[in-house]
Amino acid sequence: MKINKIKFFFVGIASLGLVSCTDIVDDQLDPDGVIEENVFKTLKNSELVLLGSYSRMPLGANLYAQSLVSDELKYNQQNNGQGKEVHSWTFTAQQDEFAGIWYGAYGSISNANKLLLNFDKIPATTPADVALKDQLKGEALALRAFNHFLLVRLFSPKYQPSALGIPYVKTDDIYERPSRPTMQETYTQIINDCNAAYPLLANVPAGVKNRFNQGALRAMQAYVALEMNDFDQAITYANQALTFNSTLANTLATVQATWTDANTTELLFFQTNIAGSASAAPGTYFTTNLLTSGGIIYWNPSVTLYNKFATADFRRARYFSGTPTSPYNTFIVNKYPGSTGNYGVNNIKVFRVADLYMILAEANARKSTPNLTAAFTAYSTLRTARNAGASVAFTDQNDAVTKILDERSKEFAWEGSRFLDLKRNGRLITRQGVDIYILNPVATLSDLNRYTFPIPTSETQANPNIQQNPGY
Repeated sequence: MKINKIKFFFVGIASLGLVSCTDIVDDQLDPDGVIEENVFKTLKNSELVLLGSYSRMPLGANLYAQSLVSDELKYNQQNNGQGKEVHSWTFTAQQDEFAGIWYGAYGSISNANKLLLNFDKIPATTPADVALKDQLKGEALALRAFNHFLLVRLFSPKYQPSALGIPYVKTDDIYERPSRPTMQETYTQIINDCNAAYPLLANVPAGVKNRFNQGALRAMQAYVALEMNDFDQAITYANQALTFNSTLANTLATVQATWTDANTTELLFFQTNIAGSASAAPGTYFTTNLLTSGGIIYWNPSVTLYNKFATADFRRARYFSGTPTSPYNTFIVNKYPGSTGNYGVNNIKVFRVADLYMILAEANARKSTPNLTAAFTAYSTLRTARNAGASVAFTDQNDAVTKILDERSKEFAWEGSRFLDLKRNGRLITRQGVDIYILNPVATLSDLNRYTFPIPTSETQANPNIQQNPGY
């Protein structure tokens, strides 16, 4: 893989706000910047390697790319070209938006693999140290699975067992030139890592949500099963995850506080961000700063999306600022408000209880023998918590899936979900006229190749064994 070895270990650890590793890096790096094996001579240093894996997850790049390509945004005339090719569906394999996800995910995988490959060298003598060491292994396995799962959903087509998957990297050989296995082989590796990780996460302290825990792992497994159309298994895992946390934010105050990072009650797993870290400021993808401080709007929220929300819906008050009035120069994405002096800097919510209810809704609706009653119960539970208005009963399977996807578009707006939701269900991206600027007069993305991101050109040039996706 074409991954920069110099940055394998401690990149971004400070973004977790947990440690200062300057002395460690100075002591253990050779002149070329490559960390020596002796970093694994202490449990503490080994944990720092793992924390680097968390901070390298390309969650900001992911939510940005998916928001651009889907129907969640409207181009603003203040935009100087940021994201134009992706949004107008004219993107190529040279887009930075896709390279950021590809290399970020494999960078995170690299940190996880370093710990796993050196696991036997890590000293642990006391029972507490032995327990922590095992926990670190579980987290590394979960992180490796998570990043590969992100990649295969974006850079491979909708799940087809024999289609091309993505390389499942378990080594630290930067000269390795892997080919692409099948999607089934990729998913088998993801499942194996998840199964191995789960028992090792039993001792993650209660309330720790910025690291993988058993509830978060079950949520990931539920999504894996959903992508593979294994709906009964998705239901099982989602219900198991609910035994760890079933609390939904159900007031305006708690919904607001969830997105200002003041309340984590509903969360299962989040990526901690502070100013200066890799994914730190998701809000600035859309607006550069407070409008009162000279902020420039690159992307407005989709007007169609805004109009989906009932006036009293708690989410509308949090997700948007301003109203959709031409020329839209006060209408902004406000889901990532940041704090004073740190505009747009927020933790990225990876899994929360809302995911579980929506997985239950979709899986029950899409079963070969749909359980529309169970699907509606899960769907309406979320809507009731969000004060979304009366929920209208499903009339048939297609109506159920349509309404569930519509609710997902509201709940998970600009979180890196919409593109994958439509892709998974075989639905086309369609933008209404009010959301189309001058970039592309075509409202529907009908080229199915565009629902699979291209492997970055820099990767295919460095690795002749990796096959590019069709259409690029």
